[in-house]
Amino acid sequence: MSLHRSSAWPLSWAAAALIVYATLHPLTGWHWPDSHVFSWVLPKQPNEVMDDVVANLLGYLPLGFILCLAHLRSGRAAPWAALRTVLICSGLSYSLELLQFTVPGRVPSLSDWVLNSLGAAWGVLAAITVHALGLVDVWHRLRERWFIPQAGHGLALLSLWPLGLLFPPPLPLGQGQLMPHVRIGLVELTKDTPFQRWLLPEDPLMLWSSVHSAVVASRWIGAVEVLTVAAGMLAPLCVACAVARPRVLRILLLTGLVCAGVGMSALSSALNFGPTHALSWVSVPTLAGLLLGAAAGASLVNRSRTTCALLGVVVLSTLIALIHLAPPDAYYAQTLQAWENGRFIRFHGLSRWFGILWPYVALTWLLGRLWGHEGAMRAAADTTL
Repeated sequence: MSLHRSSAWPLSWAAAALIVYATLHPLTGWHWPDSHVFSWVLPKQPNEVMDDVVANLLGYLPLGFILCLAHLRSGRAAPWAALRTVLICSGLSYSLELLQFTVPGRVPSLSDWVLNSLGAAWGVLAAITVHALGLVDVWHRLRERWFIPQAGHGLALLSLWPLGLLFPPPLPLGQGQLMPHVRIGLVELTKDTPFQRWLLPEDPLMLWSSVHSAVVASRWIGAVEVLTVAAGMLAPLCVACAVARPRVLRILLLTGLVCAGVGMSALSSALNFGPTHALSWVSVPTLAGLLLGAAAGASLVNRSRTTCALLGVVVLSTLIALIHLAPPDAYYAQTLQAWENGRFIRFHGLSRWFGILWPYVALTWLLGRLWGHEGAMRAAADTTL
């Protein structure tokens, strides 16, 4: 059994979370269904829209593929892995269809459940085929040579990082602006209570203004933007160098991540504002930040993985601090959210949360990596005594 942690497990969790979010969106307006409406037997809808048919069929295919690979990677036999995956995906789909009785605007459907289960089965068939051809074993051998044993979650982080750029952040590559959303959530939670005045300013219209407006409005605004973009670019490069072993692989990963950052930012602008605005996010401070972040990442090629992880902790902490200097705009966010959901990316705002939470998850993983490395070093020292 390989000692390497499979990235299929965290990717399957992410795929399942995406399905739950998309199925129950907008996650508001919950109500207990009337007894004459709720039924354990899912209703059959008279008409099926082709877009819904395709979405239901393809929506569960990645989950079935990744989850089956995760079971196979854990050493389970192919028939057992296939059966277990189909049952889990089918059970998840059935549970979500029942929950749709409690969500306004959502209609549970027997056809949706059947299509979801069929899509998961197609994903399982693809995973079994890939495994039977030996491609999974080839990947595992390459991974043992290329990456550290604890690289599973790190590789999942690198795979999910570009998705967070689909929803344009406050500054290019500037992910992690969480506190405004936490504050708004607390305001909603304490609505009509004495505690709300502790969270709201005297003028509620100032709620979305930056608490560091004096800094942002000063002559340092250009430097703040450059450093934010640089930190946003350097953060995934640190994660990549913390998991990769060969020098050539590091160079390839760094090149790919830089291209992914630029490409996804351009794709996001093109999808949200039109193809003619694909490069509207590019400015002199942005270019300077990209160059600074890429150059700093290139300097990590010959550094140890522990050094890269330590630098990643510093860079991510800096990114989180700097991105909160950028003032959020509630009206812009709501407009962009509706525009994006209605016509283009259709992730129901989940890509935005990928971008907000990614730096915190990456920071937690790097800290755990450093803590585990320190524990291993201490255990090795105790053994030699």
